[in-house]
Parts: sequence; structure tokens; C-alpha cells
Amino acid sequence: MRKTNFFLCLALLAASPAAAFQPQDWSEYSTKETRALMHAYAKCVVARQPRKAAEALIANVDNKTILKNYQMLLIGDCLVRETHAESRMSFKGDLYRYALADALFSRELAAQPAPDLASVPKLDHRDPGAEPGPLDAHGKKLSKRMYEEALAKYRERLTFYFLSQYGECVVRLAPVESRDLLRAAPDSKEESARFGALRTALATCMPEGRTIRFGRVALRGSIAINYYRLAHAAQAAAMKAAA
Repeated sequence: MRKTNFFLCLALLAASPAAAFQPQDWSEYSTKETRALMHAYAKCVVARQPRKAAEALIANVDNKTILKNYQMLLIGDCLVRETHAESRMSFKGDLYRYALADALFSRELAAQPAPDLASVPKLDHRDPGAEPGPLDAHGKKLSKRMYEEALAKYRERLTFYFLSQYGECVVRLAPVESRDLLRAAPDSKEESARFGALRTALATCMPEGRTIRFGRVALRGSIAINYYRLAHAAQAAAMKAAA
């Protein structure tokens, strides 16, 4: 048993998409262990609150909304069950949403055929807003530190916005291969092979001239969120057509 004496804290803060789900004492866990823990935690939450988890994901709510309106998805017991200790964990950026999407996929969609997305309209993605200027809302010049912090936060939002759209593009181009990736266990040889099968879609969806690289956690997570949202949109479209 790892001797951590912290309490659950889901810090849904903006961060690099390559960031990881981290225990408070990073040295106690390997990257592979923390990734497995992240997925196990989300699986536990989804098992207890499947409807609310699905609602939050389909609505594409942001982290602040999860903290405010979906506190039932922050379950300390699930983390204690996985770590066998009182722990404090932090989910940075969209990592918690990524894990929820993976867990919901496994629960609802893993055994189903890939969805037909031909008639599914483009998903909405959270717009990062306008790039901040050097003046505040009252026209007062910001300090260098405050301006740099505002720019950094904006660029993080912009990166997540791009990654979200990128994930939708990949799923639309390769729904079967995306499904097969999400069926594979994280950090497995099969996952590596499934990423390889997505190589063409990944390259096609990257705009010319862009060189952004994403870690497996963020890339798989974006595919998971978009696959889940698109699959539900396809089901809704089919039901509407049949009515």
C-alpha cells in the first residue's frame, strides 16, 4: 500500500495536453501506473453515475461547470478504492473528461459497430475566445506578468480547441479504427498497433504547416470524447429519421 495521506482533489486546471493525471507525490507512481489509475477511477465514477457522466460529456461542458454542477462525478471513494489509501490527485486540462469518455465508451459502445456519421452535423467545440490584449476591461495597461499569464491561458485554451476539432476529424475519417483504438487497453502493444492504423487519418487531419504533437493520453482522450459524442449524435439522428 502506498502511504499517501492526502484527500481527493480534482484540480481541473488548464495545462499542456501532454500533461498527466498525477498523484500528489509523483515519485510514487510511474507514468503507466498513473494512466491506469486515471482510467480505473473514471470507470468507478461511470459505474455509479452513468447518466450524469454521459450528460456532461454530450453537453461538452467545461471544467468549471463540472466542478459547479456535476459534483456527483467527483467521488472520493472511487479513488480510495483504487489506491487503497487516502490520496490527493489532480486532473489537469481535459484529462478527467478524457477518462470519462473512455469509461463511457467501454460501458456503452465497445461492443457495437462503428457509427455511420455521414448525416451527423459538425459538433460544437468550446471556442477559446479572442486573444487577450495588453489592456484590461477598463482600458488599464496590464503588468507584464499578468499579460503573459493571460496569453498563456489563452494559448492553452486554443490548443485544447484545436485538439478537440482534430479528434472529431480523426473519428469522422476513421470511425472503425477509432473504435478499435478505444477497445485497446492503455499502454498495451495493441494500443500502439491501433495508433499505427490511424496514421493516415492523423496525418490527413493535421492542417498543413502545423507541427503540434500530442501525447497518447491527450490524443486518445480527444478521440474518445469525439467518438462518444458523434455516436450519440448518430443515434439521435437515426431515431429522428425513423420517427
